[in-house]
Amino acid sequence: MKIKPVPPAIFGIMIIVLTLGLTAPLQAKSAPPKRDITIDDLISIRDISSMRLSPDGKYIAFQTVQRHSDSNDFTLQWYIAPTQAGATARIVDTGTEPFIIKPAGYLTGSTIAWTPDSKWIYYTKRKQDSIQVWRASLNTQQAQQITHKPGDIQSMRMGPDGKRLFFTLGRTHAEIQALKADGDRRGYLEQNPPLYYVSHGPMIPPCTDGKPRSKTFDKNLACLLTNWVYDIGAGSVRTAAQAELDALPPLDDTLDVIARMGIQMSKTVRKMQTPSPDGGRLAWIENADPEVYKGVFPLMALTATTADGTPLRCPAPECLDQDLVGFGGIWWHPNGREIIFKVNNDPHHSLTAFYGWTPGDQHVRPLLRSDDSLSGCQITGLRLICGQESWTSPKKISALDLESGKLTPLIDVNPDFKAIRFTKVEKILGEDAYGHKVYGHLVYPKDYQKGRKYPLIVTQYHSYGFLRGATGHEQPIHAYARDGIAVLSFDHRLNRADYQKTAVFPGTNVAHFTNLHIKEGPATAVENMVDRLVARGIADPDHIGVTGFSYGDQVLSTMLLRRNYAAVSSAGPPSVPLHNVLPYSSNTAKAFAEIFGKPFSEKGLEMRVKYSLEAHASEIDSPILMNVTDKEVYSMLSVYYALTGEGKPVEMYTYPDEYHIKWQPAHNYWIYSRNLDWFNFWLRGAEDGAPEKSPQYERWRKLRETHETHLKGIKK
Repeated sequence: MKIKPVPPAIFGIMIIVLTLGLTAPLQAKSAPPKRDITIDDLISIRDISSMRLSPDGKYIAFQTVQRHSDSNDFTLQWYIAPTQAGATARIVDTGTEPFIIKPAGYLTGSTIAWTPDSKWIYYTKRKQDSIQVWRASLNTQQAQQITHKPGDIQSMRMGPDGKRLFFTLGRTHAEIQALKADGDRRGYLEQNPPLYYVSHGPMIPPCTDGKPRSKTFDKNLACLLTNWVYDIGAGSVRTAAQAELDALPPLDDTLDVIARMGIQMSKTVRKMQTPSPDGGRLAWIENADPEVYKGVFPLMALTATTADGTPLRCPAPECLDQDLVGFGGIWWHPNGREIIFKVNNDPHHSLTAFYGWTPGDQHVRPLLRSDDSLSGCQITGLRLICGQESWTSPKKISALDLESGKLTPLIDVNPDFKAIRFTKVEKILGEDAYGHKVYGHLVYPKDYQKGRKYPLIVTQYHSYGFLRGATGHEQPIHAYARDGIAVLSFDHRLNRADYQKTAVFPGTNVAHFTNLHIKEGPATAVENMVDRLVARGIADPDHIGVTGFSYGDQVLSTMLLRRNYAAVSSAGPPSVPLHNVLPYSSNTAKAFAEIFGKPFSEKGLEMRVKYSLEAHASEIDSPILMNVTDKEVYSMLSVYYALTGEGKPVEMYTYPDEYHIKWQPAHNYWIYSRNLDWFNFWLRGAEDGAPEKSPQYERWRKLRETHETHLKGIKK
């Protein structure tokens, strides 16, 4: 497939032609040899998001975001493409400002909606730091800005009649600045929920939809989203009437909404409500047993109405999966009788699975069970159009046949990856010390030879789709393998499944930290899998490195108290705090107090010291590289100072203007590169000969010399 750009005069930019496929050559030619992957390849992937199928099913609109590490900026592109293989895709708009969800720091896609005639797309776009609604079409030569509101558009969707576009608006930019200015003058009251974090600065609460949610905000600054309508025919914007809002079909929360406002606390709500083609029946998922599954991710059951409107639950075990992290969609087959649905499936929840269920049947029809990750699926005729990614292939757009289960590639926005040589990847199943099932992927080192032991790096904490950089995008998995290091890409989802289903929020926090630190279940799961790779003769037990990010860092902190490793890379290993770093009234602080006791109490002095990294700094003999954001560095300093105070081989970098996830392309590049150098140095004794890296290796050699002297002293 090819991408055909809009003429340059339209957007005032240079001509960009991206070839996504080639017509067959006139005569056969030998394929050029494949090359090794680079850090630049991983950074510059065009990430597909916001896929939206046109009402007639003939086109798909989507957005891509591409990072540029050299200039530390982005290229955003909106496409419209036919849903037939070999067709031509067209860029209908471009941008440079991605959506960043704060304070998490991850990038999210634009919201896209089609008009009923399948001629126009409306979408949210950030320009000059303002999010507004724009529109574009295959039949026009210029994208048009539709709204000019004084604040950011928070959500957007097309009305049922296709004549009105509904959107929500939060605080205006001026209101936010005024609240910050007032707080800066008066000071911010220390409270829970906080109005000011030392790390993040002023925390002006977002406007919400008023539904009960897991997040709480300052009541004095609470606000509700305002609802607006864009009349497409008149080209005008007005306030939405309540009757109009009541007539809108139910809308499930997106991950962006959950990140801003929290998870809905009602466990009886129907989700993924989907009417049949004739509108006479309804399918949805609901809590399988509200009295049992009271957690943030309860077990859900597929349900549908019969012809007379009676609810009927699917009795097959395949029709059960967790909310948000399990069920991935439901669609009615065009025949109006069968319901197609997507779940995660065994073994160990490692497969993406599609099934068909006809209400009244006791069993389901298997359609597809795949190691590939398929997301954002939408139905047209007898096909689902989905984003598809494998362990060695970034996301592309493919079609799933509802009868045969066959996948057909349609659009590949990263064709250069076809020229890259990847190593073998093997899925591995395992358990923790308590029998919780987990899985991971072993990425074999380049030129692997059976019988030879290799250095091993463990990455965490999700492993599915393209194995790019682990959770947080900090570990260049395939680049490690390229350099002769085996990689265990580990997935912890099932290890957390039990308490996420049943523990009532905020009791989920108690179950979470108990499982992590007291039971040490996740750490035992990783250790068991590593030990198996050592027993198979693949991993060298003296050259094992471990990594962590976020939840993975919490697992890492437990692992470091149990064993020492040849090298460690971390976004900052969190420690059970010896003192409170959050208000006593916060849910997290309450959980720590319940498990470990209040600081300086008799229980606290015993338990917090027992599970604290900084209290055990003298016993930790693992070289640690810490890549920390400026907004989280304050919580990592106690561990860093404790380790350096004991003369441990530790190096820490702080990255400015970052959040929990590092979003800046230049930082992404240097973290990938620095982690690669670190593990090559400690696990393989290899150094990059680039002259600009000479000071780095001078420091590391001194760390290694001191470390080796210390280890010899321990052995004596």
